[in-house]
Order: sequence, then structure tokens, then C-alpha cells
Amino acid sequence: MKTLYIMLSLLIVLVVGCGEATPEPQAETTEDAAAVVADVQEEVVEEPADNEIMIAGTDRDEDYPNLDGLMEVNSAFAEDRLSSGVKFLISTYEVQEDPQFGWSVPTGVPTVPEDGLILTCYIVASDGLQVGEYTSEDGEVGRIANIGLYHSSGRINPIGSTTIVINEITEEYILGEISGIGETEYQQFPTLNGHFKLAIL
Repeated sequence: MKTLYIMLSLLIVLVVGCGEATPEPQAETTEDAAAVVADVQEEVVEEPADNEIMIAGTDRDEDYPNLDGLMEVNSAFAEDRLSSGVKFLISTYEVQEDPQFGWSVPTGVPTVPEDGLILTCYIVASDGLQVGEYTSEDGEVGRIANIGLYHSSGRINPIGSTTIVINEITEEYILGEISGIGETEYQQFPTLNGHFKLAIL
């Protein structure tokens, strides 16, 4: 019997000794926690979009399609004619290069694909396009000679009194802002408000 007790005792010691010890959880350091938070914040923060233009007031007239909301810009470029002003377009669809005329802004009423939307603008500046404010009236740096908003269903005409501010001009792009006043004493018009980045082609 004594021998049996000794054998059982040895067996218990062997079983306990072979068991793996449960590792103690390691406390996360303050530095590690801060690094995790920084990574999460970096993923959440997004760069502002180059083109963010809000359309408002198209729901005021039953003759217009309701286009109110953020314009989902696909193409935004300017013709390389800065010495006399600039022609540019901003559209919700991809504008292709014309095989004959190259990259150009349509004149007159453009052909717009189904549910597409395009803004075309021509700014006259006799001394060349400059940083500054442009309206339909002659100003120090020039004026907006023509501006139009077109949908596949037709021209959204007229849009409200529009101001364009050119903030930066480089060899590659033009940065600017657009804003509009859509209400007068007797009438209400659609407006565009936001900022844009035009590639110079």
C-alpha cells in the first residue's frame, strides 16, 4: 500500500510539472496606446476633395430636374489660353479628348449623356488670367463672359448671379471658388457654391 501511495504521488508531481503555465497578460504601455490612437486617427482623416460644388435651387421650378446636392465631379479642366482669359468645364461624366480639336470646352449647347451634368464657363481677361474676383460685370481683372449649366434634359437656365474667385494659378492647374446668389425680390434661380481645381490641358 505504501508503494502505491508513493507511485500516485510521483504521478501527480509529473502531471502538474508537465502542465503549461498560463502567461500573465502584459499591460499595454502608454506609448503603445498613443500609437494605436494616432494610427486610427490617420485612417479616419481624409484629404478634402479637389472639387466640391453644391447645387441648390433646381427644385424651385417644376421645369427643372431636381439636381440639388453635391455635384459628383468626374472631369474638370481648363483650356490653355491663360493669356486672354480661360475657358473651363466641370462635369459629372468623363469628357473625352476630341480627335480633331484636342482638349476643348464645348461651345453652344453641349451633348450631355443621360443624367449627366456639365458647367461651362468663359472668363475674359485682356491682361491674362490673374488671381482675383470675376463676375458678369467688368472688374479689375476681367469678367465672366459666359456661364452655363447643362443637363441631359436641357439647359438649366438661367443660373443665379455668379462670382468666381481664382485663388492660385500654376503651370498645371487653377484653384478657385464659385458662389451664387439665387434670390431676387421677384425671382429665384439655381446656384452653385463650392471650390474647384482645374487641370490645364
